[in-house]
Amino acid sequence: MLSLSCFTLLPFTHLMASSATGSAAAADALFREGIAYCNQASRLSRTDSKQARQQFERYQTHLERAQAIDASLLENNAFIQREHKRCALIEDNIARAEAMPVVEQSLAQCAAAQAALDAGQLAKASTSLKRFQTLRDEALAVTPTVLRVGSVAVRMRVCDRLVEKIALAESARQIAAQTVGRARGHFNKAMASCEVGQGMLNSQGPTTDTLRALESVVNQVETHTRRGQALLDAMSAREAAAKLDSVSGRLHSCQQALSLAATAIQQHLEQQEEQAAHTAAAASGAAQPTASPASVLQGQEISQIVEAEL
Repeated sequence: MLSLSCFTLLPFTHLMASSATGSAAAADALFREGIAYCNQASRLSRTDSKQARQQFERYQTHLERAQAIDASLLENNAFIQREHKRCALIEDNIARAEAMPVVEQSLAQCAAAQAALDAGQLAKASTSLKRFQTLRDEALAVTPTVLRVGSVAVRMRVCDRLVEKIALAESARQIAAQTVGRARGHFNKAMASCEVGQGMLNSQGPTTDTLRALESVVNQVETHTRRGQALLDAMSAREAAAKLDSVSGRLHSCQQALSLAATAIQQHLEQQEEQAAHTAAAASGAAQPTASPASVLQGQEISQIVEAEL
């Protein structure tokens, strides 16, 4: 009975072995057909990535059909394993070829960002940098192996550092703007004080009190001007400081006018004192002294004194 069973199973075993061998052979043959497309894709990858991709997809189709016939295709055949790895590298090459135009576009945007940064155009630099980042991410999504290209990896790292450079430039610009604002505030205060001094010249006579008040105004103007100029001198952004040239020019003219007026009043008062002393001396020696009325100047006469001194 046992011998009968063994003889009965033997044909079935041979049938199964024969079937497995036939499947492996069919899968092997199908895979080898696909290798031809892989090789064609390799040749085209250097000149026509689109055609190379089409050929590689035909290879992949053959591989999938072969695996459907024999699931262990990539496990038991050393030749197939080696060729499959080689074709995987070819696919990387094709993907890099497909990604490189996008990489070049991204690097062009990086160059534009650097040029804008050098020109102080921070808004334009930020816009170009964002475009670079978007295109770079698109290229890496195709294949991260683009970074295996040495020149690309180096240029990408340089571009990544632009983020920090632009941020620092923006921070410096904000600080410069704040400094200019503070300097402008001091210059405006100086100008306001100077205008007060000009009003005094047009409304008061050349008295000692007027001179003292004018000297106080001049000191205030000089103090605010000195503080504003100190802020500008500490700035590295001369371009921003240049925005205050107009108010600086007007302030300088006003200061000069006040200083000349103060000097003219001082000289006028000294002349009055000398004339008074001379008149007193002459009166003391005369039998019947005659009084000489003191010269009293008001309003616009101060301006006439200044002009005479000039």
